[in-house]
Amino acid sequence: EFIGKDIAITEEMRVIVTATLVKLTFGLRDYNIESVERIIFYPEEFYSQTNKAYHKGEFNFGLKALVFSWKDVLHGYEIEDDNLNLAIHEFTHAIHFYYMRVRRQSTSAAMFLDTYIELTSMLDSDPKLKSKLVQSNFLRDYAFTNQFEFLSVIVETFIESPQQFKIEFPSIYGKVKTMLGFNFTGY
Repeated sequence: EFIGKDIAITEEMRVIVTATLVKLTFGLRDYNIESVERIIFYPEEFYSQTNKAYHKGEFNFGLKALVFSWKDVLHGYEIEDDNLNLAIHEFTHAIHFYYMRVRRQSTSAAMFLDTYIELTSMLDSDPKLKSKLVQSNFLRDYAFTNQFEFLSVIVETFIESPQQFKIEFPSIYGKVKTMLGFNFTGY
């Protein structure tokens, strides 16, 4: 269900947002992310009742909703390699939370979550690699807020800058590629 708050829903909105989900789940068998039943659009940043702050986007698990600033969704696609894409970021949260819930029933969830654990364990056991990642500024600082933001930012970066990612951090890149089941040209 697509809902507009002070904005009319267009075919472009539907296509861009659903294409984003398809892009992220194309390599996964379990691509029906049941933690999202509605997509809510605002024209710009919106005030979230969840934490009483302004947001460009959020995943609301309780409402099974992704909420977006349409302006910021479009901005995420204007520059293809700046590693900032609101739709990718928020869908990654939705996928992550859904897969945590269905891990035992879904091979895609198990692959995604197990490989993410391998990735974080690899970084924890290799302080040199972790330090190089942090110091490189390849990921924006927001990635280091918590494990959920780290995952969303690293997937944004993987999707938007795959070749650079592969060159600069091949072992991390390989884990994200496995996590998403990406076995496609260009990745």
